Amino acid sequence: MRNENNKNAVDGRDTEMRIKNSIAKQPETVKKLKNKFNIKGELENTGGGGFYGGKADVRINFTCGHYVDVSVKGFKNNAGFNQLARTSVSKFCTEFGIENEDKKEIEDMVVAKSKNTKNPLFPEDMREKWKRFFEQNAKKILKWGFTKNPSREIFVLYNRDTSVVRIYAMKDILKRLSVFVAFTKGGLNIGDCVSLQRKGGNGVLKANRILKTSIKHPGNNIQLKIKINKFIELMDTIKLAEYKI
Repeated sequence: MRNENNKNAVDGRDTEMRIKNSIAKQPETVKKLKNKFNIKGELENTGGGGFYGGKADVRINFTCGHYVDVSVKGFKNNAGFNQLARTSVSKFCTEFGIENEDKKEIEDMVVAKSKNTKNPLFPEDMREKWKRFFEQNAKKILKWGFTKNPSREIFVLYNRDTSVVRIYAMKDILKRLSVFVAFTKGGLNIGDCVSLQRKGGNGVLKANRILKTSIKHPGNNIQLKIKINKFIELMDTIKLAEYKI
């Protein structure tokens, strides 16, 4: 698992570097970004988002002081789901105002799922209550998963098989995403391309001896995932730009 995680990290950094180095060489794409975000200055440079802090993977800077943050996801043609966000149950509950008995209820459901992954995360007798919660908070959860600042951010998908780059304005994505909630065995779906699940994990973390049935095990984190190919299909009409590296 560690080798797989390392490979994913290397692939992620490679994808970010490809986007950072290529986007400045696409004058039509830069023009579309300037028009979309009403930017008066010229392209100055592109940098790694980590340099500036925050959630962005890349930042595009303009001479007027304006910038556009870039959230990047790499995928392959046979992609299933791609992680958008991941956090502990405790932090998830704090983020969305879940307290006391309700927090304990979610923790218990996640731990129960870790004990028997064949069972649904949300049991039948819990679904009516939690469906109301997720319907009321679906927009906030989607924003949490996708972005920190949608007013000046783009979402970039890079197909590692075809080298095709697709670009979307984050605020357009959030307007287009459905907030319909439907329960699944793994957790629940928000709309047609976003899923909320227990992260999942294998056995004991040997370094710290954390059992997979402990709420502290990272496999018992809450994870928001996106079904890439379905997303591309649903967002085709709002695609801002596309090019091939």
